[in-house]
Amino acid sequence: MLVVWHHISSTIQSNARTTTTNSMKFLPPSLLLLLASAPIAIIAPAALGFSPPQTRRHSNSFRHPPPTISASASSRPSSRLIAQTRTTSTSSSGGRTTQEIKVSPESELEKRQRHKRSRQRWGKYMKFHAKPADVSRPFQDLSLEELRMLTDYHLGEAHAAAVADADHDDTSNHHGEKGEDGVSDAFSGRMMSSHHVHEITKLLSSWAKLAVVGYVPLKSGDTTGKDGVVMLNKKERTMAAEMAEKCLRQLVKQQKLGNEKAIVSVDLYHLVITAWVKSGSHADLVHATSLLDYMENNGHCNILSDGPKYNVTSSKSSAKCYVAVLDGWCKSPYRDAEIQAEAMLHRMDSLGIHNIKYYNNVMNRIAMSGKPNAGSEAERLLNELIEMYKNGNSTMSPDRNAFNTVIKAYANSGGKTGPRNAKRILGMMENPAKHGLEDIASDIEPDRVSCTSIMMAWANSNDDGGCEVDAGEKAEQLLERMEEVFAKKGGMKPDTATYNAVIKVWGKCGDNRAGQKSEELLRRMLQQYQNGTNHDAKPDDITFNSVIHNVATSLDIDSPQRALNILEQMEQYYEKGLIDAKPDIITYNSVLNSFAKSNRPGSAQQAEEILDNLEKSFDSGVWNIEPDVFSYNTVINAWSNSNDEYSAQRAVALLDRMSARAKKGKSKVKPDTKTYNTVLHAWSQSTDRNAPIKALGLLELMFRLYEKGDKNAQPDVLSFSTVINAFSKSRFPGRARECRNLLRRMKNLYDEGQENMRPNIFIYSAVLNACAYTFGRSDEKDEALNIGIETFEELKNSGIRPNHVAYGSFLRICRRLMAEDDPRRNHFITRAFKQCCADGQVGIYVLKQIRADPKLFVALLQAYIVDGDVQYHDLPSKWTRNVKESIKISRPRMTTRIRRT
Repeated sequence: MLVVWHHISSTIQSNARTTTTNSMKFLPPSLLLLLASAPIAIIAPAALGFSPPQTRRHSNSFRHPPPTISASASSRPSSRLIAQTRTTSTSSSGGRTTQEIKVSPESELEKRQRHKRSRQRWGKYMKFHAKPADVSRPFQDLSLEELRMLTDYHLGEAHAAAVADADHDDTSNHHGEKGEDGVSDAFSGRMMSSHHVHEITKLLSSWAKLAVVGYVPLKSGDTTGKDGVVMLNKKERTMAAEMAEKCLRQLVKQQKLGNEKAIVSVDLYHLVITAWVKSGSHADLVHATSLLDYMENNGHCNILSDGPKYNVTSSKSSAKCYVAVLDGWCKSPYRDAEIQAEAMLHRMDSLGIHNIKYYNNVMNRIAMSGKPNAGSEAERLLNELIEMYKNGNSTMSPDRNAFNTVIKAYANSGGKTGPRNAKRILGMMENPAKHGLEDIASDIEPDRVSCTSIMMAWANSNDDGGCEVDAGEKAEQLLERMEEVFAKKGGMKPDTATYNAVIKVWGKCGDNRAGQKSEELLRRMLQQYQNGTNHDAKPDDITFNSVIHNVATSLDIDSPQRALNILEQMEQYYEKGLIDAKPDIITYNSVLNSFAKSNRPGSAQQAEEILDNLEKSFDSGVWNIEPDVFSYNTVINAWSNSNDEYSAQRAVALLDRMSARAKKGKSKVKPDTKTYNTVLHAWSQSTDRNAPIKALGLLELMFRLYEKGDKNAQPDVLSFSTVINAFSKSRFPGRARECRNLLRRMKNLYDEGQENMRPNIFIYSAVLNACAYTFGRSDEKDEALNIGIETFEELKNSGIRPNHVAYGSFLRICRRLMAEDDPRRNHFITRAFKQCCADGQVGIYVLKQIRADPKLFVALLQAYIVDGDVQYHDLPSKWTRNVKESIKISRPRMTTRIRRT
């Protein structure tokens, strides 16, 4: 006997249903195959083995027991059969006849047994059984997929057809279609039972809370989570918000149908909106904003319905929905967040939702943006507050926090005008009567935050790359004023952040006293903290790191040792428990960098000793501070810049040490391209005769490691440039040829697609320099001459403009390597010099090289020779406009004397 669901029969007979496929997707393939060729017989869905659970019939319920018909008289009537009228078509006249089949209703016992079997089958199919015991956290024992399936069931997404009315008329078509709200229209036009409404409300709360908290509890035996929970990813949190909104929209639809059980409260809107806000993306925040329109359009915004009489501070007020969206935009990291936040603020103003903290939050978001106009935008909102206050709205009087936020906005925006505007806002706080704010003078009196923000404005101003030269003095004067007020009145007590701001200003202002002043401030903080006069002035790691940085970067000859002394003092204080500030790798690297930049003899050795002690302390467990690749690179750089005879060998030893530690699993010290380039630089500065060969060997090692998969060892342009310099500065035989080969290798790599291998002007200049300073046999000079001419032509054809070094080196090649009777000599020199003048690259080095002979020199510079001398400041400015030499061309009395003929 063929068995199918009743709604499939109805769908086929009406020939107007569009959801047959959705309704039939749960049938076995064999039944679908028979359906196409067999007569249709309708029987109870329970006969299929997965009927949904039933509830008591209700006048407003959509869950009427599906009517059924048996085509066989010998078959046992189903316990769910009721009177049913079926219409069939005749084959002769085309008329229609009606056949009525009546069966006996089921007994009460049979009904209970049927309900029990249905619940068991449904529970097995859906993989969940009993309701959770904890009603405060409904459905907590379900997975996300199980919760989604349960939600789909109650919304009528998956099994709406199994529970819809079978006797609906042909004009209604609700099965599985999507309504304008994005939820199923399976229940459009009919009302849900109270059970379904209650379940959907609980599901809405569950989904919303999942999106807000962002995790689900671990089930027993689950080891995939951490700390007893499984964190939800971004996609899952968005899905949770979507499901919560679907539940809300279905409840709204039921309320519109007149279902008294469907109560849509402000709390439900607040749950869904908060879920979207917590999902975090920009699109989610935009969608949360659109839900406010949905709430207003459906008449659920009680502020709009009740007007100004409604108390917007009430917990039942719709105001909290707007506040949730506003908070989301204020905490959002996206670029237009402050614009969206201000738009929401003004929307709330139009609804009568006023609160000073909303303005402060929006101004703070503007301040955190750091945009150049952040200060002016925040001040505009402050002026709106002042205007509302002056117009009689005493609840919107600006407070100290509002003024401080505007000062912070000017401080974060940078620029030359930032400090001046910040001081102007501070003046309004100090003299409120001048601005008509005398009634709230006590509420806007400057405090510690006000002064600290002013200091940060000085530190962040970018006047020619730094703050004002006298900013350090101004910041310290303001600090002394705060200390005086604190000593007399107890207010404006400076704290650690205040002192750190002054130290930062000293470091940014470019004053040579920055290191000394920073040390004095550190001593003052330690003294106040230790004698108990100001426990809020306790130095932290930012304090020590800033002081060490200011000392290390000063020009004092003893600055490296002073920085080391501060580091040792920090270690001692921490070990004794006097401070909580523990040295970190940034602290040590600052000290190492100070020694690396020092020209004092023995600085490189001291830097390596500090590194050795740090390494031993970490290996022995004394300090949990592991040297990183920057630490080693800094010490290697110290050796490469030293004049020690064995500096290159010491650099190589450190490189080997890094590689050995990296092989033992210490990935923080794995050599990178900068490490290898620094060692190459050490070889280029070495006086070792084999230094160029050693540098070339290290370059080959980099290529081998890179080909084996070590991306950190990939050579770059600087790698080639350093090796070429090593050859060009040496007296190695055939150095011009070696440099030319390296240049060709770079060009081949670039042609193969390695964009970072394109030769630059420094590469060409280094090759030309190697040719210009070639000594030795005549055949070697001839080779260098040909390489130089070829390289200079390649440079001109490459699209790279030659600089004064390239021109000077080529002129030197012509002067030194060409015979005086070579007809090409004067021609090459004349043509190159004229092109050099046109390019604005005539400098001291160029003029020194064109003295091929006095006659040619006089012919080229006749108009600028006075008493046999050429004064550089008399040369045309267009000849020297692009020269970048250590000696300025315009400096007077720097002459090149020519030999008189």
